[in-house]
Amino acid sequence: MSRFNTPKVLLETAPQSPTALAAAPPAPAPPSFAPPSSLILEPAASNVSLMQRAGFGLLCILVLSGYANEFAMRAFHFKAYISTVSWVLLPLLMVLSGNLLRALRDVTARLWLLFLACIVLAVPFSVWKGGSVALLLNYIPHCWILLFYYASFLISFRHCRRFLYFAIASNFILLLDCILFGAVKDGRFDIPGSIFFTNANDLALQLLIAITQFMYLLYQRQVWKQIAGAVGVLIALLYMLRTGSRGAFLATLALTLVCVAFGKNRSRLLLVGVPVALAALVLVPSETFRRLTLIELHPEMMTVQDQQEMSAVASQIQRMALFRQSLMYAVTHPLVGVGPGQFRVAAYGDSVKEGTHANWLGTHNSYTEIASECGIPAFLLYVSVIGLTLVSTFRIFRRTAQRPEYSDLNAIAFCYFGAALVYAICTFFFHIAYSGYLPGIAGMSVALRLATSPSLWSSRAH
Repeated sequence: MSRFNTPKVLLETAPQSPTALAAAPPAPAPPSFAPPSSLILEPAASNVSLMQRAGFGLLCILVLSGYANEFAMRAFHFKAYISTVSWVLLPLLMVLSGNLLRALRDVTARLWLLFLACIVLAVPFSVWKGGSVALLLNYIPHCWILLFYYASFLISFRHCRRFLYFAIASNFILLLDCILFGAVKDGRFDIPGSIFFTNANDLALQLLIAITQFMYLLYQRQVWKQIAGAVGVLIALLYMLRTGSRGAFLATLALTLVCVAFGKNRSRLLLVGVPVALAALVLVPSETFRRLTLIELHPEMMTVQDQQEMSAVASQIQRMALFRQSLMYAVTHPLVGVGPGQFRVAAYGDSVKEGTHANWLGTHNSYTEIASECGIPAFLLYVSVIGLTLVSTFRIFRRTAQRPEYSDLNAIAFCYFGAALVYAICTFFFHIAYSGYLPGIAGMSVALRLATSPSLWSSRAH
């Protein structure tokens, strides 16, 4: 028995009378040490349900289903209807899970909802209302709503991490698609007959996003994961450069600078990145590399050396003309634009009135696509969603950089930031504003913010 419990000690320390007991000051409470709170939040019990788990599983399958359709069409000449079933069930599961409005806890989702309101309000003023309605009937249930799916089903950091592995797996399938079916046409690499990637610019963006996700593997401790990540980055970079997309090339340079300036384990990134970049540049044909670097402020004054250079210069001149025309529509139709998806129609109509010829082309710029077709308010909301995604993921990355216990969170935040960065740069050079890229990237960042402490991403913190 301890000496502090002997009868002698108890007798000596006991009060002698009730009066003495009343006069004695109360013993001080022992100091309490609260355990440090985690920056990774556990999901609320109300968010966890069987329907949520089913929705998460179906969302992971949906990431892979697009490529399942691709290979089914090539091998068996019919479409695997996995994605069709997913699009039907996901809205139902989102409602039944009770997480329908979970995304609206985050300001990005509220801005995204206002963005939808703006483009819907633009429809009655469209130069071709039927075309705008058809676009939105496809865009809203297949692309715009992705942000809400991610916020509803990725309800914890563990879900964000597991979903990223499914995205990485789908990227390896994309590389297999490039290896088996990719081809060079007119000096540019794409995948002929593909459901998604017959356009070299679209393929370049997807490959760049794949690179940002492969980079997550480079941050893992397991050597086999690091090797898999390095191989994925090398192959994706090689095919991305072969697409000849100058916007993607500039985005690659920006991503490289960010990695060198802010990336964790710079020595490891340089050790892997420099050989990968050199190998990719050596394997890229010289004429393709020449096209990538052929960016001029005054292309009409250039002297070209061959047919490919002439094509590249002509493309840049055409894009600049489309850019100016889309700006003109944004200025002359500032509130509602010329209608969602109707830049081509408006440009063609004006050319007929003026007796000139106009190609049936889009804006080649996602920012002016929204500004000219949906108005300045929609444009500001669109840019705000991109900006908030960039800023919040970068804050999480920087504020966990010196916290080894949050190394996985740090790596995921950097991958999300990289994806948002390459999207922001690439889409200045081609128009895919009504695609699933932005709602997907923004949705994953919303899910990550809802799963972490506001001290990591709030502007009021630190």
